Amino acid sequence: MSTENNRTYLEQAIEKGHAEFTSEGKNERIRYIAANHSERWSDPEEKIRAEFWAELIYKYEYDPKRIKFEVKVPRRTPNDLADLVIYNDDEGKDPYFVFELKRSDISDAEFTQAIEQACGNRANLDAPFCGSIAGLTRRLLRFDDRKKYPPGERDRNHLTDIPICYGKLPEWRFYKNKTGQDLSAVPRKELCSAIRKCHQTLWEGGRRSPIAAFGEFCKIVFVKYRDEKNQDRLDGEPYAFQRHTEESSDQLANRILKLYATDTNLI
Repeated sequence: MSTENNRTYLEQAIEKGHAEFTSEGKNERIRYIAANHSERWSDPEEKIRAEFWAELIYKYEYDPKRIKFEVKVPRRTPNDLADLVIYNDDEGKDPYFVFELKRSDISDAEFTQAIEQACGNRANLDAPFCGSIAGLTRRLLRFDDRKKYPPGERDRNHLTDIPICYGKLPEWRFYKNKTGQDLSAVPRKELCSAIRKCHQTLWEGGRRSPIAAFGEFCKIVFVKYRDEKNQDRLDGEPYAFQRHTEESSDQLANRILKLYATDTNLI
C-alpha cells in the first residue's frame, strides 16, 4: 500500500527503527523491536501481518509499544494465540482491538472461520473490538455495547474502519478528496488478487457459471466506477459504494440496488 513518498508503511517502520530484518535467504527473519518478537519472513501470513502492523502505527497512530504479538488467549485451546492485539495501556493488561491475520488468497470459508477465531479471542480477552485481515479483505466488528451487540452478533455490529488512536468510531472509510481518506491506487498484484477473490465469491464454487459470474462482476465494477465519478458529490462527502458503520448486510444490499436502479442497463 503506497504512502508518503511512495514508501510502504513497513518501509517507514524499518527506516524509523521499529522493525529490522535479520539473517538472509531462507533464514531471513523480521524482528519487531518494541515487542521483542521475531518471525520467519518466508511465511506469507507474516508479510500480511508486518504491513498491517506498520499501518496501525503510521495510518492509525498507535504506539508500537502497545501492539503485542502472539498473545496467549485464556480459556481456549493450549496453543491458541491472538496474532495482534492493541492495548489501552503500556502494561498490556487492557485489550482494545484483537486481530486475526491470514494470507491474502484464502477462500471465503477460510475467511469466515478467521472471523470466528477473532471473535472468540476477543471474547476471552474481553476486548471491545476485533477484526480479521487477509490483505485487502477486512472485516471489523464492535462489541463495545454489550446490550446492543451480543457475543453472537456478526452483522449489525459492522465497523467500517479502525479508529484513529482510540478516537471516535468512523462512520465511513472513504471520502472524496479528503486527505488520507480518499480512494487511492493499489499495486497491480493486490488488484489482481482482489479481482480473483471477487470472481471466486460470485462464482459460488460452481453454483453460478463462470460467464454469469463475470457478468455480475462487470456490473459491480461499472456501478462502482460511476459512483466514484459522480459529479454531484461534493469534496469531503463519503462515497456511496461502501458499507456504513452499523449497517446490516440487507441494508447495504438495498442501498447498492438503488445505485443499480439508476441505470436499467445494469440490472
